[in-house]
Amino acid sequence: MVPEYLPENTFIHRLDIRTKMLGFLGIIIFTFLFQHPLYQLLTVSLTGLLAFWIRIPLRKIVRMFAPLIPIVISIILITGFTFAPERFDQASNQAILFYALPGERLGATVGGVLMGTTFLFRLFSMMIASSVLTLTTSMDDFTQFFQKMKVPAEISMMLTTAIRFIPILDKKRRLIIEAQKARGVNFNDKGIIGTIRAYLPIMIPMFINSILMANSLSMAMLNRGYGLSRTWTSMRELTFASRDYWTISLIVLAVTSAAFVRFKLHLGVL
Repeated sequence: MVPEYLPENTFIHRLDIRTKMLGFLGIIIFTFLFQHPLYQLLTVSLTGLLAFWIRIPLRKIVRMFAPLIPIVISIILITGFTFAPERFDQASNQAILFYALPGERLGATVGGVLMGTTFLFRLFSMMIASSVLTLTTSMDDFTQFFQKMKVPAEISMMLTTAIRFIPILDKKRRLIIEAQKARGVNFNDKGIIGTIRAYLPIMIPMFINSILMANSLSMAMLNRGYGLSRTWTSMRELTFASRDYWTISLIVLAVTSAAFVRFKLHLGVL
């Protein structure tokens, strides 16, 4: 789920969107540089501190991670059993934790479980980082960023509209579920057909609401003269401040240091 913009006056809110996009890219690079879970835990802690800094409500984070619990368990189990021991540099990672089948067959390795934990931490880091980015950046800034990147106006409008309306549709989904539960709809039917039948009372109102929202948006755009001119103007131009230059320098230094630790010191590998 894409979170809604959270209007605050924190340091991250005041940064230019280009600085924040560079920081987001730096976090992604950091997560893929290292394989060891301890280094990934450092990245998760860093993004968690950023989320705490901008005062993201705890319920938003819980609501974001709760649906991922089955995926988390599946990732750790699958990598534990499927990653071959010869893929790991250290002999300790080749040790077998337990066997899924009798006769010492289909063993889960220590390295495989650690790699699954790494994948898990990567997922958490990118989710928190993307939430921090969208919560601290307005739609106007996203539009201007796409314009600076020479993205076609139609694609820019599609992207910003998706970012803006996904949280609204998610709210409507929750309201529809609560309304249907109040009407006595049962969502616990077994089997594929039963599940589809149970969720039809949600899907149909969602489709109708989406069509109505799209129609209202198109009428509002036409009334405001969208498409009359190919040149876009903005009420506030993107400008770098001293805090942006300091932040960019810190990001470049952090990514360079991480690359040195990974490729020169050969740390953070399994």
